[in-house]
Amino acid sequence: MINFKEFISEKLDPKKHDAGDYVKDFKKSKAPQFKGKSPEKRRKMAIAAYLDAKDKMDEGSESWAAGYKRRVVKTTKPEHKEKGYNWRIKGKDRPEISIKLYKSKPDQAEFNRQMKRVAGHEFGG
Repeated sequence: MINFKEFISEKLDPKKHDAGDYVKDFKKSKAPQFKGKSPEKRRKMAIAAYLDAKDKMDEGSESWAAGYKRRVVKTTKPEHKEKGYNWRIKGKDRPEISIKLYKSKPDQAEFNRQMKRVAGHEFGG
């Protein structure tokens, strides 16, 4: 028996299919995970699966080293400099957001720790 993620990836691809295709497929499916689900619940599940697949497709796979080079930057805000902070880790989707401020440049290990900490907050880890 295949699991839910394998079932979705086996049939649907966000590059080739839109959300409507996901909804149609989920509504007509006889797969056990849909047994007893209302058409509205299936629609919500389909849209969630489509958005999740699309996000994963858009994310790519930036390496930790590339993320470090791109996101560890010197701070330019005067209020940070007044407190002695010279470096920051900027946010991914909103670069104006600082994840954490530092007096000296953080190393790769510290960057990795902070990324895992933030991911834990964002994804409930």
